[in-house]
Amino acid sequence: MFRYIFFSLMLLAGLCPLSAQIGAGSQSQSLASDTIERKPVVKEPFVPKDLGLSLGIDLSPFIQKLFDNDRTGLAFIGRYGFRERWYANAELGYENFDLHSADFDYKSNGTFIRLGLDYDIFNVGKWQDNDNIFIGLRYGYSYQSHESERFEVVDSYWGNLVSSVGKNSVNSHWVETIFGLRGEMLPNFYMGWSFRARFLLASTHNGVLEPYYIAGYGLFDNKVNLGFTYTLEYQIPFKRGAKKSNRK
Repeated sequence: MFRYIFFSLMLLAGLCPLSAQIGAGSQSQSLASDTIERKPVVKEPFVPKDLGLSLGIDLSPFIQKLFDNDRTGLAFIGRYGFRERWYANAELGYENFDLHSADFDYKSNGTFIRLGLDYDIFNVGKWQDNDNIFIGLRYGYSYQSHESERFEVVDSYWGNLVSSVGKNSVNSHWVETIFGLRGEMLPNFYMGWSFRARFLLASTHNGVLEPYYIAGYGLFDNKVNLGFTYTLEYQIPFKRGAKKSNRK
């Protein structure tokens, strides 16, 4: 019996140092893992791009003409990269609308201007790459004259009334939010497009004839209009993102 007790005590004495070593080892591992230095997340620096004055034309009115023969327009754009990632923009154009239907005719001739800023969210990560992904904001204003040379009010009791409304002016204001892409196809030659959401702020008219279509904005009845642009630009570089000698 004493022999069994002796062997039991010896076994316990042997296991205790082993368990202590295991506990100490796991504790040292946890302490080591805690003392491992965590590498800070290094934000990739923004690679500078060519900045300058871009002049171009918006081809979207010609594309829209293929699907909507009532609209005719033309627009020019100017873009100036004045600071890393920041671009000032101006868009000037005209848009005429001529609609003929069984109930009325409507004609509008107007000019518009849009002013705003774009921010480049695309970091290309290498030199000589001047592509952009833009988010931006615009303020839009248009002045137009419109008229209805004929409209007909159908009334089965009093009879139909045919009349007209002469020319009068319309002033409209709106804002636009923008998402767009622009790529350098050849040195200093760019092609780009943008999607836009336009929100009407105000439109003043004489109250006799509401505008059917607002130049540069779209249908008057829509308080939010969606639009797009498709542009070709030439940029005069004032500041190179990389040395000119390094450009391909």
